[in-house]
Amino acid sequence: MLFRRGPKVPPPRPPDLPFDEAARDALGNATAEAQKANVGAVHAEHLLYALMADPSGLAARAFERLGHEPAMVRRRMEHASPPRAWGLRAPVLPYADDVKGAIEFAMREARAAGLHQVGAGELLLGVLQSPMGVPARIFGQMEITATALRAALKAGTHPTEP
Repeated sequence: MLFRRGPKVPPPRPPDLPFDEAARDALGNATAEAQKANVGAVHAEHLLYALMADPSGLAARAFERLGHEPAMVRRRMEHASPPRAWGLRAPVLPYADDVKGAIEFAMREARAAGLHQVGAGELLLGVLQSPMGVPARIFGQMEITATALRAALKAGTHPTEP
């Protein structure tokens, strides 16, 4: 037999977009938030807390543009978050499905915007759009939409002209 048929090999998957420094910091700080809460996995609310930790950061400014104080958003999240199973103190915690969904939505946002990296703004949009997370439900109650959040984020990255 001249040509042998081997197993069909799928084409290589394109590499995922890298995270910029702010997004990497937020993901690391989300793990710290989950460890502080003494839970066994990093959830979407932990990622949101990490994104809002800096009062002059992108997420905090976006919420202020939308008329919501970051401290109030955090209190609403803490009040609405279900009790989580306590976990072991580990240096690395797994990401829960809601965070994995948020990261996937963030990558979609970055690709749709033609970006070569996922930033903190895309992660925030991913948290909003991840249907499994507590933040998506709370944002719905607060009437914060992806379109409004995109506009608030965009207003914070480009100087406005008089």
